[in-house]
Amino acid sequence: MSYSPKLFQLCEVIEEIDIKFNAEYFKIYAGLHYDENVIKQLSKQKYLISKKIISEFKEPRRLFLASVFNIIEYERLDAQLKLFEAKNKKIVDEKYVLGNKPVNWSTWRQFNAQTEDHMARKHVFDTFISRVPLISPLEEEFFQTSKKITTLYGTTPLEAYLEFESLSYNSLKNLINQLGGLAKSDFQRGIEYYAQEILKKEPEYYDDYYLFRGKIYRPINKYFKDRSPVKEVSKVLTTMGFDLSKIKVDGEDRPKKHPSAMCWGIQVPNDVRILFKPVSPFTDIASVFHEFGHGIHDASANPEDPYWKRYLISMGVAETFSILIESLMDTSEFLKSHFGFNDKIIADIVNRRHFMNLYFLTFYSANSITKLQFWKEEYSLEETNKVYEEMTERFMGIRIPGPYWQLHHIMSEHDLYAPSYLIAAVRVGELTNLLTKEYGSHWWESKEAGAFIRELASQRADIDLSWSKLDPKYYVKNFASISI
Repeated sequence: MSYSPKLFQLCEVIEEIDIKFNAEYFKIYAGLHYDENVIKQLSKQKYLISKKIISEFKEPRRLFLASVFNIIEYERLDAQLKLFEAKNKKIVDEKYVLGNKPVNWSTWRQFNAQTEDHMARKHVFDTFISRVPLISPLEEEFFQTSKKITTLYGTTPLEAYLEFESLSYNSLKNLINQLGGLAKSDFQRGIEYYAQEILKKEPEYYDDYYLFRGKIYRPINKYFKDRSPVKEVSKVLTTMGFDLSKIKVDGEDRPKKHPSAMCWGIQVPNDVRILFKPVSPFTDIASVFHEFGHGIHDASANPEDPYWKRYLISMGVAETFSILIESLMDTSEFLKSHFGFNDKIIADIVNRRHFMNLYFLTFYSANSITKLQFWKEEYSLEETNKVYEEMTERFMGIRIPGPYWQLHHIMSEHDLYAPSYLIAAVRVGELTNLLTKEYGSHWWESKEAGAFIRELASQRADIDLSWSKLDPKYYVKNFASISI
């Protein structure tokens, strides 16, 4: 389909604004000083251009939807900025400190990873849950703004998400239920086993996914403590033929820096930035592998492609490349060939990783169904709290207090994102099966495999997914099976 020169001109303008906006907004998550007025001004500029695009162009459809998202972003920017600040200032437990400062939402994972005091962790968790009502009005404003504006343009947050992912509601819900069901029994067996090792007690509601992720790798941290995460992943990716010169990494530990590692495509493909906050040696290396997957995806884009192809990709596609690269740390052959570990060490690493993948499948199944129902049934936050408790008990066998979902970054800072991780994981199972067949069991050592991945990554929004039938058996078999 051909498009008018005016559309391309408008997209050039919006990309210029995006670059400035992304660079300033990035500073929030990096824990750096940022200019809120600059962010608001740029958001307003994007808003005005997006309104113009919507008024004059209905195609390409993903540009229309993305323009709606830009309008939403502008309308709820105040709520989003206030929510980020509120999590740091109001979700706090003054009784316990980390680095001489009270533990807050941004430092909670590090606190959990370092302390052995279960009652301290329980106190912090319970305090955080009790303070969720302090941020709920901002959450309500955040989501209601999205609902109001999407309705104005003939869609809903749920419908727009499904359209971007090219999935129906029922097919996505069935996939999530299938994944969660496949993982539950092995997850429950695994959590009982590892809880005794790392907690010396039965797992309880305050022993969350991130606690296990922070502690389960302690016995294997010694194998990675002197290894630079960036150097390790760079060695792998350059062997495969990737040019990493466009990817910059910030691994500094700053108090206000976001606790989750993340990748930012400031300008795709020429300015890509990765943030991570040191937690522990193995967690850091796995997180950096994950974010470099995003990085090579962004850096592989064709700079000549139109704005909507380079930038406006589904979240399920975006997470596919990150999970693919991170999955190397779950693969026995990679651990042997890259690190030279013996079979005993490899078996221990793989079991721990695969257990955490089971935890991921059950935790994110609960997260995903909760969020789907939140939008489908138009539930209030309080009603969704109850759904979340039911879903965590259903998929995990652990009833997590409902307000937790309002704290979780993926659940509270996005209309819908959680299901995309599951979609991507399933595709990674299928993709690694394809790579192994085409390029051998050590495909990560093949420049031809690298060229195939790079070509796939370069397709961005127009990616050919004909190889994916969303069959979960490959991921569950190869990345979520434990021998304990």
